[in-house]
Amino acid sequence: MSGNNESATRKSWQELQAAKKVEQDSRIPKEWKLKEADFPPEDTVDLRPFVNSCDILSPAELAITSDQYDATALAAAIAEGKFTAVEVVTAFCKRAAVGHQLCNMLTEIMFADAIERAKDLDSVFKSTGKLAGPLHGVPMTFKECFHFKGYDSTNGYMSRVFRPADRTSPLPELLQAAGAVIISKTNVPQTMLVAESHNNVFGRTKNPVNSRLTCGGSSGGEGASQAFRCSALGVGTDVGGSVRIPAACNGVYSYKPSFGIIPMIGYSYSGWAGSNTGIPAVTGPLGHSIRDLSLFTRVVRDAKPWNFDPAVIPNIMELGVPDVRKPVVGVIYASGLTPHPPVRRGLREAVAKLKAAGFEVRDFNPPDFLEIRDISEQLFTLDGLSYPRQEFAKSGEPVVPSVQKIGFLDLPRKTQEEAWQWNTKKLGIQKQILDEWQRVGCDVVLAPAGPHTAVLPGDWTSDIYTVAWNVADYPAIIVPFTHADPNLDPVDANFKPMHVADQKNQDMYDPELMKGAPVALQIVGPRLGDQQLLKDAELLDSVLNSAA
Repeated sequence: MSGNNESATRKSWQELQAAKKVEQDSRIPKEWKLKEADFPPEDTVDLRPFVNSCDILSPAELAITSDQYDATALAAAIAEGKFTAVEVVTAFCKRAAVGHQLCNMLTEIMFADAIERAKDLDSVFKSTGKLAGPLHGVPMTFKECFHFKGYDSTNGYMSRVFRPADRTSPLPELLQAAGAVIISKTNVPQTMLVAESHNNVFGRTKNPVNSRLTCGGSSGGEGASQAFRCSALGVGTDVGGSVRIPAACNGVYSYKPSFGIIPMIGYSYSGWAGSNTGIPAVTGPLGHSIRDLSLFTRVVRDAKPWNFDPAVIPNIMELGVPDVRKPVVGVIYASGLTPHPPVRRGLREAVAKLKAAGFEVRDFNPPDFLEIRDISEQLFTLDGLSYPRQEFAKSGEPVVPSVQKIGFLDLPRKTQEEAWQWNTKKLGIQKQILDEWQRVGCDVVLAPAGPHTAVLPGDWTSDIYTVAWNVADYPAIIVPFTHADPNLDPVDANFKPMHVADQKNQDMYDPELMKGAPVALQIVGPRLGDQQLLKDAELLDSVLNSAA
């Protein structure tokens, strides 16, 4: 990052927060701002329909940004000349402006630069008839933890405000070279280790589907952006569920790849650069269809990212897979914590649909997910969170409630010998999962995305259903499937807890509060079987979300 922020850090964190808000607000054109009288009532649950009545988007712009088009369809429409890049990018910038004013999901807003970039794309297309690439004119958003030259990379730390990056991270550069237009970065939690999106720099992001509930995290701003359709495709990162939990909370699709599939080199760290806990973070997309997740992956892999990121494995996604197969599906109904009634119903209905369509379904019995969570939380805190503590001390900012609640700050620093011991336990878990996969003889595993749907902000403190697959390093895809319904999902009067934590989890269930919350499914594939998983998941999604 260029320059320094000595003058900035001499200000109080509250002064820095106010100044950052002024900067952010200045990047939204006046004509795209909502009047105070235009905001929906405070108790409005579903904030998404409001974009249709606020008169900021034209009917044509509402159509462009509607669910009529996923990223794949938009790219095709631009290539065919149905829309210009400027028309599409402007429409999504306007929609993102409305979404942000309602839900607070954006961080570094890039609307002006995005529209100029779209003009350049249109000019080249008009003069040459050639597209910049397969994402020509497709508006994208990125999680806060990527660098963009000229914009801050705070990652929600007040100590890092007003320190614009002097370079753009390689992954967004790759996607821009393929024609994508980045319109904004999106919100994250303080420390990046919480299934929430709240920090002192940008505040808390609301869930557009049910504004009373969490948007998830750590890619929660991205999950909310996709739910509101602020962009056609988003990018997040995942070390414990951070692209999957927000997708589940907001009812969109996401993909956590195996390590080595998508480049991460040169992104903006939220902890010590070069730290190695034994559970690697990965980058993955969030979007509106599985074919969009595949499009993103194909574009990235076609650019041969192993030529600039030594952690990327060459050719592993290029080996080819069978055109058609009916995967054997293993099913995890519960492990560690009993899921809430809507999640249990979702799994039952999904299994019934798959069986009716002729899929073979087998029970999958993994190691105890709570035991896996015990390992992951120790590995995530090897340094005792010394980096966040250092950054908090620089600015004097307080710890936000969700970070305090998850408890990582209470865990001690580990010695090197203890780190080795915890990683040995991790390897034991990996072996148990592999052995069970072989015993069951499945191709994919169907599992809950979490022990509940979206809950109250700050209450998603257990990532056991997602972090297990980070520990194992297996790819996983989130598929939105149904919604919580008080009539179908009453409180389980016959529930018998396995332990105290199981009872505490079940006590969070409130049928009326969670009414309408998305219920998602998680589809998992074997390590480095990403190409086949994307194909299998698309087939399964066509069955699970068919009208029949």
